[in-house]
Amino acid sequence: MDDATALQLCLERDRLLGDPEFARSPSMCKLLRFLVEYKLSGNSVPLKSYTIATDALGRDANFDAQTDSYPRVQMGRLRRLLDNFYLRKGGENRLTIAPNKYEIILEPNRTDLQSDTDLIGESRDLDGKEKQLSKQPETESRPDMEMRTAGQRRSHRRFVSFLGIAILMTLVAILAYLLWPAPAVDNDVNEIAYPGIALDLPPDDLGAPAHKLSEAIGNHLIRGLSGFGGIRIFDLGSSEREKSGFIIKLRFLDSNAEAIDLRLLDRTSGEILWSEEINTTDEEAWKLELDKAIVALAGHYGEIAQAEMGKVGENYSAGYPCLLQFDIYIRYREQEKLKPLRDCLQKSVERYPQDAHLLSVSAFAQNMSDRSDPKSKVSGLGMLLARKAEALDHDNAAANFAIAQSAFFAGDCATGVAWGKKAVELNSLNSRISGYLGLYMIACNMSEGESYAARALELDPNADLSIAAAVAFQMLKRGDAKSARQLSSTYMASSPRNEPALELTYILSSAMLNDKQEARRVWKVLAERYGLSETTPPREVLGRWIASPALLDEIMKVVVRSEMFNR
Repeated sequence: MDDATALQLCLERDRLLGDPEFARSPSMCKLLRFLVEYKLSGNSVPLKSYTIATDALGRDANFDAQTDSYPRVQMGRLRRLLDNFYLRKGGENRLTIAPNKYEIILEPNRTDLQSDTDLIGESRDLDGKEKQLSKQPETESRPDMEMRTAGQRRSHRRFVSFLGIAILMTLVAILAYLLWPAPAVDNDVNEIAYPGIALDLPPDDLGAPAHKLSEAIGNHLIRGLSGFGGIRIFDLGSSEREKSGFIIKLRFLDSNAEAIDLRLLDRTSGEILWSEEINTTDEEAWKLELDKAIVALAGHYGEIAQAEMGKVGENYSAGYPCLLQFDIYIRYREQEKLKPLRDCLQKSVERYPQDAHLLSVSAFAQNMSDRSDPKSKVSGLGMLLARKAEALDHDNAAANFAIAQSAFFAGDCATGVAWGKKAVELNSLNSRISGYLGLYMIACNMSEGESYAARALELDPNADLSIAAAVAFQMLKRGDAKSARQLSSTYMASSPRNEPALELTYILSSAMLNDKQEARRVWKVLAERYGLSETTPPREVLGRWIASPALLDEIMKVVVRSEMFNR
């Protein structure tokens, strides 16, 4: 099954699961999910009644498929639900159940009228029976024919009466449905409760120059903040301002509008969570400073995320708490948190299948998981999630980058660069996007990658440590050991975890600067962390966390140049 077919299969599944009538039956939803997941797995072994009963329908291991027809009955029920859905909703494609099999199939959606070619006045050929009847000689006597005709008239009248009653009852049902009060919709169930931000801009009575500048700064803020998928932005004067937990307040500090004060407030308490003064006399300078302020507010570890992380604790609930836990894991890489994180991401996708941002994060997580485990049974799921996210929201930067990452991990550098650059255009302030794009481009021997990674470090002091290590390593390759050591030591000093790649660049840069005693000290700590000694051959130590032979060879060239292990 190719990616396009698999994606369409998932899209149809989610259409069905999102339908209110279909969703009324949890057992049918569970059965549909099971059949689709089995199809996506690529397993060619046909499903049996026992497997359907125990794995999809909740029966215990003592289920007897020979005497209990429960799986067949439920599959028949699912067939009827599918037919009813596509009769109501239509669509270019549809899901169906293969005859006499427990297999879900994606096929073009054809109605009965489309598949039949009978014309008015022509009898349909159903196994030739109707055509044979029409060709029978007229051997019946007139009285018999008249009696049959009278009977047919009575049958016809009864049919018309029943039809009229049925139509009347249908109209009454439709009228009752339209007039009946709609049930209250719980948005927390259908949408992820992302943190909301209300913008409080200066008043309009400041004069033309100040008003123009205020408008330009406000638009810049909105564009920058909108690129981050995990927040919602509201106008302070809108009717939806109650949905915002935070206020970004912008005020001029002088009558000449030469400086602004930007603050983040807790909407409920009014507490100032963050503030920054920005000089506005130089447009290029204030735009750069404003970009940094946006990252400081809306970045993965920005002020808003930090405030929310302080509330979430050990909460791995589906939705926004799980997304916060993902960012916490990426920052600290605590292995004991990996299993609950995987579980909550899976539950989140099941509960919010139409949320592009969530699917993008799940795709990123799946790609990283596949990268660390090449034998993963669900390899390729990351690309599937990414494509679905992008289909839901073409302008979602994270979704576009998830496709890029999937392509890079599949060895397709050209496709990865194309999607990655589009993602950066959609949000140039997301350090995870620009930084990792640079990292992957460097791995593809594209020198342009360093500028993307360096840009991420310039904008976001909380950028991932592996991005800093990639930039430092490029400096080492150019022979700029001083800059590499400065960069490495800066990020190591503020590091929330041990990052072996960053430690390695620090070790090699120290050796190149003739500080071999310091280099060997840190090397000993690094080797012992992996249960090895400082005398272990460097290739063996590096191989504990570097899986790519090509990358290992590239690093070993710099190791040799450093002369660190020369006796």
